[in-house]
Amino acid sequence: MSDKFFRLNIDKLLTKLPTPVTFNESQQAMIKGLNENRFFVQIAARRTGKSYAAAILAFAKLLEPGQQVMVVAPNFSLSSIIWDYVTDLIKQLEIEVDRFNQKDKVVRLINGSVFRLLSANNRDSLVGRAANLLIVDEAAIIPNDEYFTRDLRPALSTFKDSRCLWISTPRGKGNYLYNYYLRGQDQEYPEWGAALFTWRSNPLLSENDIKEAKKAVSRALFAQEYECEWTTTESQIFEDLDEEKHVGEYVGERFSEIVGGLDVGYRDENVFVVIGFDGQSYYIIDEYVSRESTTSELATIIQEKMDEWSIDTIYIDSAAQQVKADFAYDYDIYCENAVKSVNDGINYLQVLIEQDNLFFDALGSSHCFSAMSSYRWNPNTETPKPVHDWTSHPCDAIRYAIYTHSKMSNISIYAHG
Repeated sequence: MSDKFFRLNIDKLLTKLPTPVTFNESQQAMIKGLNENRFFVQIAARRTGKSYAAAILAFAKLLEPGQQVMVVAPNFSLSSIIWDYVTDLIKQLEIEVDRFNQKDKVVRLINGSVFRLLSANNRDSLVGRAANLLIVDEAAIIPNDEYFTRDLRPALSTFKDSRCLWISTPRGKGNYLYNYYLRGQDQEYPEWGAALFTWRSNPLLSENDIKEAKKAVSRALFAQEYECEWTTTESQIFEDLDEEKHVGEYVGERFSEIVGGLDVGYRDENVFVVIGFDGQSYYIIDEYVSRESTTSELATIIQEKMDEWSIDTIYIDSAAQQVKADFAYDYDIYCENAVKSVNDGINYLQVLIEQDNLFFDALGSSHCFSAMSSYRWNPNTETPKPVHDWTSHPCDAIRYAIYTHSKMSNISIYAHG
């Protein structure tokens, strides 16, 4: 395989950028990988500059006359990262442009090179393309490799010395990208190469940065996103829940605040939870679960819980606006819309559990504990999403209450534990 894929000296190019930079170890490996392999898989941690490096390499290739450079990502939102980097460089360095189509995400330079952005979600846009350099960003999020084997592999056959680069953090051994990574380390595939870099490849990341990252995300997520471990998301979401540590008798505790969380199930369960907060930890002390409740029956139960526990605020699913209005007008029960950032809320709960700041009353919240213990990731979605089953509604109600309360109260997760 030729070692002259990039005709320009990349290190020299880096000194000519509006803000001169020096590539770190993982970014240098990306250059070497593409120079030496037709197909190259780069697994790199968060904050190691993989998308930025890929954008620089795409830009370098575009400066060569008559080149076709394509970037593919799971969707346009994710692929726009490299698009923005490259188009900003074109403008800042005043590279002559023949055609710039922001809507269709196509740039044609005066030297005949073309830069094109594509979404793996739109198969029609992938067919019939040709590429000297194909970059697949956030590759592990794409659920399978059909976009490549069926649609884009032919694009690399048009040019003799074409290349394909996959960049991503890992996402489980069941992902096609793991197989590509193994192929890149197997001598039986001479056109393939692969490399893996943890957060340590970025010298700009300090020990304090990593300490804060460890506090802000769960252990499983840190292992995947920073240590680049091929952990699977087809697993228990709250894997650190421990009945011995997190279940006890808490009804008699003194709490500074008591909040409620309500998930309206419509065809599924209605779940209402009562949660105490003592300034540091959350305690799920009571629950109500019913599939058949009418709005009137649900309001009656919630009013009883409000009177029993002196609940300060109830957080409700923001999609349940009719129920929220009915509660207010007909029953004088006033609710606040919950923050519905699902994965952010899940991550917050994961960290609380890891730091032993989330507890369940043995009698009052047994159903919620069972639900959270059984809550699992869905292996068949492009981005991490929980399985929707009987566990969903209790976990949603808990997340609505705790995550929204923490956001509204400006409670720093770093203060826990």
